[in-house]
Amino acid sequence: MTPTQGPRPGQGTRSGKNSYTEGTPGLERRDQVLTLMRENGIEPYSNSTNGYYWFADCPTHTGSVVRISTGTSCDFACLVLGQEKCAPDDLIRAYGLDTLLPTELSVLDKLRAALIDSAGLEGIEPPRPLIAGLLQLDSIAWLQGKPGCGKSFIALDIAGCVGTGNVWQGFRVTQGEVLYVAAEGVSGVLQRVRAWESSMGEEMKGVKFLPMAVQSTNGAEWSAFVALAEEMKPALVVLDTQARITVGQEENSARDMGVFVDHVEQVRKATGACVLVVHHEGRAGEHMRGSTAIEGAATSIIRAAKEDDLITMSCVKQKDAADFEDFDLRLIPTDSSAILALTGPSTSDSLGKILGERWLSLWWQSFESEPVAVSTLIRTVNVTEPTFHRRKFSLIKAGMVVREGTGNQTKYRLSRDPTP
Repeated sequence: MTPTQGPRPGQGTRSGKNSYTEGTPGLERRDQVLTLMRENGIEPYSNSTNGYYWFADCPTHTGSVVRISTGTSCDFACLVLGQEKCAPDDLIRAYGLDTLLPTELSVLDKLRAALIDSAGLEGIEPPRPLIAGLLQLDSIAWLQGKPGCGKSFIALDIAGCVGTGNVWQGFRVTQGEVLYVAAEGVSGVLQRVRAWESSMGEEMKGVKFLPMAVQSTNGAEWSAFVALAEEMKPALVVLDTQARITVGQEENSARDMGVFVDHVEQVRKATGACVLVVHHEGRAGEHMRGSTAIEGAATSIIRAAKEDDLITMSCVKQKDAADFEDFDLRLIPTDSSAILALTGPSTSDSLGKILGERWLSLWWQSFESEPVAVSTLIRTVNVTEPTFHRRKFSLIKAGMVVREGTGNQTKYRLSRDPTP
């Protein structure tokens, strides 16, 4: 440094032998550490050109020093030779920095502390419902469906009922605040909310909307979003849709989707909420677009399949609860939008009526009692997928159909000839 130069950020100016004072580095933690050490009678010094490395006398080993690395965080390293080095946590305590830099247990100590026995399992809090039988608090879930199947109507309807404490389509609800990220179709949110309020006869209270596509790939933006969610402590966070908040990530990449799942987990951990991600299915098939890393991470996956004005809700996955039975919602146009209504039991779903349907006879003729995947059934016996799922529970209860396997391995078989 020449006499005409001012101190570089982080370098400071020499104030005596083996001593530097701080410049204006913008690293508050570094300055706080050095100031507090001096208040405790320890004089750190630096002889590096940029003030990155600082040194102080070792509190344990006479004549040895401790190196303090002061980048974005402060790291402590005992430089004694031929003897056991001081642990960083011990140094932090010896320098009186506990309140500024709380010590952390070693990874091994953390693992030891986390171990529990059979009795300790009783202390683990059981799953708590957000919507009884469908969604749980402190979980991550996906609502999947093809484009135009009414996913956003469903997500908004759920949000409104959680925020106000109303029963959602016959299911009990735990009331709480809702944070709704309206990243797709923002222009239609106002009309949908007003239609919901008109049908319910009350204001959609308890729901805060964030009408922007917060990008999970933008570290600063996502960190700010997690902080906002933590500040609100909502019971439900809706991310609508996954595609709009993961711009630049490859849906079919297990790595990219693993990173996205970790970002969703950050929100869950910060809030204890149910984080509901709205996601598209492919044009063909009944699975969510992209890597199976998503399915593996989900606590719950709910599928919406639309046929005309009828939306069939079905269970794809329930990790910690029993699968719920399919049920139908009807999308009813109202003003410039639409609302959802639960359909009542239909006489067309009576067992006698079902047994008279030709597709069931074709099923027996084609496969008899052999287990069959749903995709094979709908191709072979000329039945639509929504129709099959609406009928299957009546058939299972009657002992006519047996379900085998779980998840993607689920198959169904007839127990006998269905012909009356």
